[in-house]
Amino acid sequence: MSDNSRLDAQHRRLLGLLGLAILFEGYGRSVVSVLLRPIGEDLAVPGPQLSYALAAISAGALGVLLLGHLTDRFGRRRLLLGCVLVYSLLGAATATATTLAALVAWQGAARMFQEGALAAAVVIAVEETPASHRGLAQGVLGVANSVGSGLAAFLLAFIELFPGGWRGLCAVSVLPLLFVPFLRRTIPESRRWTGGTHPRRRFVPAAYRGRLLAGLAVFFLGMSYDVAGFAFTAFWPMSRHGWSAARTSALIIVAGGIGLPGFWVGGRLTDRMGRRRSAALFLVGLALAEAAFFLGGSGALWPSFTAMVFCQAGKTTVLRSWAPELFPTSLRATASSQLAAGGVLGAMAGLAAAGALGAALADMGLAITLVATAGVAAAVLAYTCLPETGGVELEVASPETP
Repeated sequence: MSDNSRLDAQHRRLLGLLGLAILFEGYGRSVVSVLLRPIGEDLAVPGPQLSYALAAISAGALGVLLLGHLTDRFGRRRLLLGCVLVYSLLGAATATATTLAALVAWQGAARMFQEGALAAAVVIAVEETPASHRGLAQGVLGVANSVGSGLAAFLLAFIELFPGGWRGLCAVSVLPLLFVPFLRRTIPESRRWTGGTHPRRRFVPAAYRGRLLAGLAVFFLGMSYDVAGFAFTAFWPMSRHGWSAARTSALIIVAGGIGLPGFWVGGRLTDRMGRRRSAALFLVGLALAEAAFFLGGSGALWPSFTAMVFCQAGKTTVLRSWAPELFPTSLRATASSQLAAGGVLGAMAGLAAAGALGAALADMGLAITLVATAGVAAAVLAYTCLPETGGVELEVASPETP
């Protein structure tokens, strides 16, 4: 919380610390998708079943419903640090999996705490940065999160050098344990949380239920095609176009890196244009980019994947900025976690739909493109059903209610 109209040194330091906390959240969340083909080959699992497995793993993130409530009750900082500790251990334990069921169990449990860490970091950033730069702050966190995802793709090129292949790459998830003592000393608690009251609420107040329902629909649809598309960005070039692991890794790292400015652009646009218009722009843009990636030929993979990363980065920045702004401090993490859970259900539905359509059509690319039409529906709902909160102080955008 600050009266300043810009990000000063204190804000930048805080964002750097939060970025470090969620960097390996991005790694842990992405590593299985990046390793989809070697995991499938090692465990003898075909593509459609891998899609169902990813959907089951995503279900673990529903645990954020509990963690969000605890974040409002006991503080943002405590939950952030605890989640970093636990997701590191569970992610590394995935290396011991010898069956698909075991892999799903370890990753599903890790996903709960990955989601909890991300949610707590997002709320701290929203509550501690100036109203005019909340979007940019989320863009900064998005870049840090994506560096972790990029690390997973980078290490894919060296998979043969790691003991156990894909298992060795999963074991890398343990590294955040080294940072926890430092983060414990340096990350402060949100001043809006420490200065507020924390009433026990069983339900979202009536004044905010309309926002909650509209937000749930937007997050459900917006994540359904996002996760389905990106889950197969490594699998598709290798299985359909015969690309090697190294060539695929280069695509994800280089083209993905070119698209990373989407976080900065998304943050700038949402702070200047508002949440509504920015959300509609990026939601539709991602749907079109996915269609080009999965329906175009080998030559379309580089430009379309760049566009996918750019639009996903912008979409993520806008929605992460928007969600906490829709609710008062006393239930900000709880309600934001409910929206995140809606996104998880959407991701599961999208992956399941892609798997079912892929099996029926015998074409995963066409299946994922059909799922991507959800992006247009999400854009319409976001523009017409959610209030504009960009540049508005949190206490004005979402006042406390009795």
